[in-house]
Parts: sequence; C-alpha cells; structure tokens
Amino acid sequence: MARTRGSTSNGSQASEPAEASSSAFTAQPNGYAEQTVNASSSIPHRDPFAYHPVDLAPTDALPYFDRDLELQPGLRAKVDALIAAEQSTMTAVDPSSSRLPPAYVPFSPRPDLRAELERVGSGQPSSHMLDTHRYTLSAPEAGADASVDEWQAAVDNAHAQLGHMDVRLKNIELLKRYGSNAWRLSNFQQEQQIRMLSEQVEALKAETNEVNRLRQKEQTDVGAKLSMLEKRWTELITRGLQLEVANITTRGEIETLQSKKRKLEQQLAQLD
Repeated sequence: MARTRGSTSNGSQASEPAEASSSAFTAQPNGYAEQTVNASSSIPHRDPFAYHPVDLAPTDALPYFDRDLELQPGLRAKVDALIAAEQSTMTAVDPSSSRLPPAYVPFSPRPDLRAELERVGSGQPSSHMLDTHRYTLSAPEAGADASVDEWQAAVDNAHAQLGHMDVRLKNIELLKRYGSNAWRLSNFQQEQQIRMLSEQVEALKAETNEVNRLRQKEQTDVGAKLSMLEKRWTELITRGLQLEVANITTRGEIETLQSKKRKLEQQLAQLD
C-alpha cells in the first residue's frame, strides 16, 4: 500500500499542492519547462503521497459484523422510533447561535460582484453596454462647417485609435514570438498540477480502502471472538443449570434416604 511521490522532469520530487503553487517554472529553449521547488526545509510537513500507518479509533459498534437489523424483523422500526423519540426531546439550534459557523455569503467583500451574481441568477439583462462609438473614425457631422473643437475631438480620437492599433500590433507580434512557448509552459504546469492532485487522490483512496479493510478485519475478528465467547457463555449457563438441576435432584434423593434412615432407626429402636 506504500506510495512514493512522483518525479518531475528535472528529477526532483513533487512537493505538496500548497508548495506546487509557489514553485517557479522556467522556460527552456526546447519549449518545455523546468520546475524549481522553493520549499523551506525548516517547516515540517506531511507528505500526502507516502503511506502512513492507520490508527483506528476505538468504537463499540460492529457494523461489519452486527446484522441484527437485517435478521430480526421489526427491529429497524423500533430503532427508528427510539431515535425519533430522542430527537423530539432535543431543542432546535438557533441559526444565529455561536455554535454554528457564520452563513457563507458569496463575494461578501465585493458588493459589485455580488450584485452581478444576483443579476445573472435572476436572468436580467446587463445594464453595462460596450461603447463602440469611440472605436470608429468618424468625421464631425457638420463636415467642413464644423468648429475647431469638433475637429480637434476627431483628431484626438484618431490619435487614440492609432495608439490602440499600435499596441494591438505589438501584442500580436509578441504572441507570435512567445505565445507558443508560453502556451506549452502553461500546459506543462497544468499537467503537473493534475498529476500531483491525481496522485494525492489515489493516496487518499488507498488510505480510505486501508481504513475500511482494517475496520472490516478488526470487526470480523472481534465478532468471531464475541460469537465464541457467547457460545462459551451459553455452554457455561447450560452446564450451570444442569448442575443446579442435578443438585436439586441429589438433594431430594438425600432427603429421601435420610427419611428412610430415620424410619429404620425408629423401627430398630422399637425392636430393642
């Protein structure tokens, strides 16, 4: 059942998911990435991918062995009635009680996002529309008769559109040059995270199966021992009852013999 953590592309062992988020990935010339784990050796941590001995908590229930609810008709209804009667005597917990955790409110620090979530949930259309007018190079409506301010606003809009287009061209050039490598690097990081999470899930499943297997084995062994002890107890009780019956019978025989003895003594005394 032991599991060892996997190795990354540079041979170093994979760290925990919490450490994986802080790992540094550096791009290589071949388009792949190398992972450098910045883990502090001074902080103790529990490896989720390694096998850990399972310590079962003590319990007085044997669900893997006790089948009284299945074998005895009407017992489940009695148990449910007892549980319902016990629950009826309990006082309901106030939702505002300090015993309960506070209610979760999504986007509590962001009222704008919460309002947007409520809008989407209610199916209402969005009130924020994109202003496409500023993306057009339109001349003043008055044409040659427009004022200097209107022409200046049109020229400023043209300068802004030219600046935006220049930024877009630069972004496209950067995307062509570095986009493929960045995409492969992002895919590599996501694959590593998926692999680490999958290994952690498998380790937890293995530990869960180990717990269930140990529980079943322990309860089966204890149930067999209880059955043996119950059988022994029944035998001892039966033997005790047999001894008690034998004692009563023997006592009756002794009393009968003593009675005969007294009668014989009286007859001997009369003869003398």
